[in-house]
Amino acid sequence: MSMRHWLDKKEDEVQLIVLTDEGCYAQTGTAQETDQLLAELQAGKSPATAFAQSATHVPIRTLTQVKRNHFDDDIDFNFNAGKESKEESITIDDSAVRDAVFDALEQQMRDQFQRYEDQHTRPRAAFGALVALTIFGLGTWGLRAAAIAFQTAEEVEISGRKKGLKQLFVWVLETLGPTGVTVIGGLICALSAWVLVNQLRNPPLMHILQAKPYKPQSGVVTAIKYGVLAVVWVFVVRIVLG
Repeated sequence: MSMRHWLDKKEDEVQLIVLTDEGCYAQTGTAQETDQLLAELQAGKSPATAFAQSATHVPIRTLTQVKRNHFDDDIDFNFNAGKESKEESITIDDSAVRDAVFDALEQQMRDQFQRYEDQHTRPRAAFGALVALTIFGLGTWGLRAAAIAFQTAEEVEISGRKKGLKQLFVWVLETLGPTGVTVIGGLICALSAWVLVNQLRNPPLMHILQAKPYKPQSGVVTAIKYGVLAVVWVFVVRIVLG
């Protein structure tokens, strides 16, 4: 069995990444644990039994896609498990190790997969973060209004199904109050805005391995998505101002 391995240092721990003809494995542990695991593998022990059940395991035989963003730390895998399609990710902090693992996967899958690159435009890169910012912003506004209503009401009547869950929801909003809801929602919105800025600064450059021809999202589709988002914002502004 051919086996290649890499060591990715993570603060006080080390991640061992192993690629064989059968699969790609990743497990993080102390330096001593990693050395022992590597010694067992080099002595001929099967990765299927050497790695812990909690380790990441990607089967090569049913692999359908491998991709990574040039500006991110993850390598993402899509593979078939019976009738289902599953996803796994391996986070690799060392960029040199990350490049080496991806290149090794490309070499190993060269008879089945082609390599594609997809450079996102800034509008396309920003869309997901804008949607998240919209959802969290609307959620904060709505929950704040509910918190104000609960505080000013003499008594909140709760009826219907899932009464306990509704009571919990009311209790949380009454406890946080409009100020608490605004602070928490504002922090989440700020995180979404931070993601948006990063996406604009470094639009994803995707490296993709797959068998099927890859077609990047067209500018027309991006424009349609922004059109729908604009309609949502117009609708919301009318409600707020009305």
